[in-house]
Amino acid sequence: MSKKINDLFGSMRMMLPEHRTAIIDHGEESGLQAKPDVDEDDFGEMCFRIYDSTQYDYSITVKWFQKVKGSLGTLEESWGIVKEIDVNRKQFKLVSDWDSEWIKIESLVSVTK
Repeated sequence: MSKKINDLFGSMRMMLPEHRTAIIDHGEESGLQAKPDVDEDDFGEMCFRIYDSTQYDYSITVKWFQKVKGSLGTLEESWGIVKEIDVNRKQFKLVSDWDSEWIKIESLVSVTK
């Protein structure tokens, strides 16, 4: 009962739908970042490690950029073994103990052993 009395005017506050979407959009953009630049030599080395993972069956850690809104997005990271490379779609399949996902080669940020 005392909780309702203390927050009497806060619970009666009205918000327009446009204002609510603006607040949500602002909150989403605060955690987003632009895609990091990847050097051409580093990109070649990352592709080599991905191919090596398929040949010698060892695990790698892959970090890639996931677009969320416009040119902004988040960095995703996963660990596993590359089981398949799709040259036509320019992506590869990273398989771990609990998950498997297709990652686009253009969105790579880093690949480590």
